[in-house]
Amino acid sequence: MVLQLAAQVVEAETGSLLLLDEKSNELVFDIALGDAGKELKTIRLKMGEGIAGWVAKENKPLIVNDPNKDPRWTKRGDQKTKFVTRSILCVPMNYQKKLMGVVQAINRKGEKGFSEDDRALLEAFASQAAVAIQNARLFSSVREEKEKVETIFSQMTEGAAFCNEDGQLLLANPAALHLLGLPEKDYSGTSLWKTLQKMECTPPPDMLKTVKDSQVSFEAVRKEGKTLVVSGMIKKISSDRGGRIGHLVVMRDVTAEKKEEKIKRDFLSLMSHKLKTPLVAITGYTPMLLEEEEVLKAQPFFRKAITAIHEQGMHLKQLVEKLISFSMVEAQDLKVETKPYEVTRLLEDILTSMTTYIGDEKARVILGPSIKTLPPILVDYDKFKEVMKGLIENGVKFNRNEAKEVVVSGRHEASRIFLSVKDNGPGIPGEELDKIFQKFYQVEESFTGQVEGAGLGLALVKRMVEMHGGAVKVISALGKGSTFTVDFPAKA
Repeated sequence: MVLQLAAQVVEAETGSLLLLDEKSNELVFDIALGDAGKELKTIRLKMGEGIAGWVAKENKPLIVNDPNKDPRWTKRGDQKTKFVTRSILCVPMNYQKKLMGVVQAINRKGEKGFSEDDRALLEAFASQAAVAIQNARLFSSVREEKEKVETIFSQMTEGAAFCNEDGQLLLANPAALHLLGLPEKDYSGTSLWKTLQKMECTPPPDMLKTVKDSQVSFEAVRKEGKTLVVSGMIKKISSDRGGRIGHLVVMRDVTAEKKEEKIKRDFLSLMSHKLKTPLVAITGYTPMLLEEEEVLKAQPFFRKAITAIHEQGMHLKQLVEKLISFSMVEAQDLKVETKPYEVTRLLEDILTSMTTYIGDEKARVILGPSIKTLPPILVDYDKFKEVMKGLIENGVKFNRNEAKEVVVSGRHEASRIFLSVKDNGPGIPGEELDKIFQKFYQVEESFTGQVEGAGLGLALVKRMVEMHGGAVKVISALGKGSTFTVDFPAKA
């Protein structure tokens, strides 16, 4: 349409538009008016070839009212189409100073040839043509990207959805619609938050839509009819300028996994409780046997054997108690009953209960001066004790230095109290940092020198801190020790 109008304005018999093929650096006839158009589309011009090639190479307009006398003229087009070219007006087509091609007006009607006024008019039309072509290319690119996204969404086995800032669904694949219980058609505009409110969602939808983190995980349970457990992640999508434009939601069905976890948890809890009965007899009778001095003097081996039975029985007792605590936390049977406590007093009580252990390990545990500056902490006493005792034990147990040292420090920020436990141990390899909080996981024994335990200590610490609304973070470097930091609420 632009080319037809251009031909009319400059009173040309016909015209053509050649686009630059950037890969081959050649000009290709994209639009050619008249019957010769189809034939011309098979012709490619090299940069500098013919009038159009010269205009493209020099990026300058050119008027040639007698092509036969111009050495730059090529007759390839006329020979192929049997068309007679008497005059040519050719101008470059640029978009933001980038050459896109050239526009030609051919054969000025009447006796006179093309003028400078015709050149100015055609240049204006060429500018508009460049904008139109660029817009068409951008639209085509956006459409292709949209088709790619839709294809990826539709073929994903996991549920995926995109919603705007208000939570209105804009795009969702079949898996997501199935998990959310929405129809495959006419779902656009449905509120994600209202849909999640129909399920038991943790954290609640009202918290999900106001959370400040760029990414947050959630779990939603549908109890009507067949139980369905959905585990998902919501990520905020921001523009280049930092403004929030929507949310990306990825989710999957974890019903079978949760059922299997419950079976394992119930079995673990049952076995742990069953083990307590024989352990009571072992740990109860061995101290009494060790008091039989006359018998033990006569049989020194008995003392050694009974002492070993007692020590290993106590170790097994601690392990079973940890298993029971962990299984209760996993089952969410434990409740957090928080009260305000003085941090210094709490930590001193914990260290007093660990005096024998710390002495046997020949370790030194120091409460930093920052501890005394902290305000009262709002915690469940038993859970807090488990957390701090576990971190201190880790700092001692995995430390192979002759002078084992653990330093406990703290800081107060906003409404949270951060406590750090720093040791002078071997440090943790970088590839292990994301794994150490997994249940039943331990760094290789050849590295830590640790053979006892089931890898539940840090997993239990993590769960109990999370029950207080906090998190566990670790900073470590090989040969430079590790620092574990946990946060708890401060008394308002």
